[in-house]
Amino acid sequence: MLIIGTAGHIDHGKTSLIKALNGFEGDTLKEEKERQITLSLSFSSLENESKKLSFIDTPGHKDLLKTMISGAFAFSVCLFVVDINEGLKAQSLEHLSVLELLGVKDLILVLSKCDLCEDIEGKTQEILQELSFTPLKVFHTSTHSNLGIEALKSYLFSLEEKSSDTALILRFYIDRVFSLKGIGTIVTGSLNEGEIALKEKIICLDTQKELLVKNIQNHDSNLDKIKAPARVALNLNCDYKDLQKGFLLSKKGFFKPFLQIEAYIKALNLNNQNYIFCVGTKQLEAQIHILKELDKGQYFAQIRFKKPLFLCFDEKFILLENSRVKGGGVVLNPVNEPLGKKLKLELLTLLYHKDFLNAFKLLKNAHKKGFGLLSSYQRFKLSHEQALNLAKELKEAFIDTKNYNIYDLSCVNLLETHIDKILEKNPYAMLSAHSLALRIAWASEELCAFALEKMQILDFKEGIFFKKGVEFEKLQEKNSNALYEKIKSQALQVEAPYNLYASLELDRKSGDFMLKKLTKEGLVVRLAHNLFIDKATLLNFKEELLNLLKNTSLDVQTIKNKFNFSRKYAIAYLEYLDLDEKVVKKDEKRFLKSTI
Repeated sequence: MLIIGTAGHIDHGKTSLIKALNGFEGDTLKEEKERQITLSLSFSSLENESKKLSFIDTPGHKDLLKTMISGAFAFSVCLFVVDINEGLKAQSLEHLSVLELLGVKDLILVLSKCDLCEDIEGKTQEILQELSFTPLKVFHTSTHSNLGIEALKSYLFSLEEKSSDTALILRFYIDRVFSLKGIGTIVTGSLNEGEIALKEKIICLDTQKELLVKNIQNHDSNLDKIKAPARVALNLNCDYKDLQKGFLLSKKGFFKPFLQIEAYIKALNLNNQNYIFCVGTKQLEAQIHILKELDKGQYFAQIRFKKPLFLCFDEKFILLENSRVKGGGVVLNPVNEPLGKKLKLELLTLLYHKDFLNAFKLLKNAHKKGFGLLSSYQRFKLSHEQALNLAKELKEAFIDTKNYNIYDLSCVNLLETHIDKILEKNPYAMLSAHSLALRIAWASEELCAFALEKMQILDFKEGIFFKKGVEFEKLQEKNSNALYEKIKSQALQVEAPYNLYASLELDRKSGDFMLKKLTKEGLVVRLAHNLFIDKATLLNFKEELLNLLKNTSLDVQTIKNKFNFSRKYAIAYLEYLDLDEKVVKKDEKRFLKSTI
């Protein structure tokens, strides 16, 4: 599918051209008819037996530049309309600058009002010499005499449709929101990337609300699925008041918001000041901070927003100053990356040239304790698979393919040092990749497994790593005894099991096995989910509580105050006391039956 847009100076015949091509009357607003100018974007189509073309007609008035820009982001091809009698005018040139900054290269020069021109050849050459581009083709037209219209129409149908990269993730900027009786909320926009399917769950990134696609339309045709590029109307399961122009629809889990990004900017005399930042149909104020001027009129810069944006690598934007085009550029780093200026400039250079392998290398070296690839699409426009395959080409790196992390091999040395210290402190430590990863925040389980397997001083049995030379059965017995002694030493306020294991350098699986064995042997009693008490200690405390009941009642607050317990321990011991047939519970208080 193709989205064909119009651009050019006011009153050069853009809207009349669309009407001549497909019969669509774009200027329907009362003010548009009275002033005889286009004030808003209009959308129409043209189709034959094999192809459907979508049109976006944009206004040419200088005060409506923002509207033109919001439409131009979707152009596959542009009908650049110039009145042959007037030639290039102010908005012709400004629209050209927008198209250039957005990378719209397929331009068709449509010379209008040729029925009023006495020197068509001379005027044509004059206009071509002033243009900064070579058009795909030049058409001489007149909407009054229908000159050139059929030829233009035939040429448009001959254009190849733009191929859609199926790996791209849905990014859909809303340009209109309204509600239809009996149908509900409708949003329209230009689908520039990705695809949308019926009954699919998508997300509005600006509100973080999930939405269900109830219906898809492309120019009044109902569809089960549609892919970019295309004009799309979606029926969504939400209140239309929850959405607005400029909001971004996408798929969940791919994009995070940031208040600061880095970009390449092309603009003459760019300053460290505020500009209007235009992306898709969203427009907001942004502060520019120049990092480096590359060549005249070309910069690497930091862009800061008052509201966080969900931008993507390689996403194009336009900058406005006093409602005029200042420049534009492309997003290089859509996340807030904590790097010093020197490294940041090196990274931006690599990203500008799309040298992702060396960008990965730089980030791996900068983040010694791991660099994540979970956000690879937003950061590099690479799928997880593409990013991992690229990362595997790195030298001196460990690639965690399960958790999408890149580690410099120096991380393994850090882990080995950490393990050495554990064994030095406790030669009977029982280690696993899982338990190690729980204690070391930056290390994944896969990295820990790699480090443990690499150490020559360790043996491995039943999923456990332990110091070479220690008999495994004796190791288990020693640690089981140590765990029991630890529980006894903590008396009535024993720590949660995982804290006990950590203090003894036990992996959780082994610790759980030992604790179950101690419970089964009757040495330990499980009072609550995470509370295990030495049985002898518990029985003695129960007798103490029964003696107290001879003179008073007991409740949670009484236990807390008398024994300086937290609520967790007080409740556990009272519930254990409830199991004794001599005790009765009444209104959350405990009494001895003999005293009632």
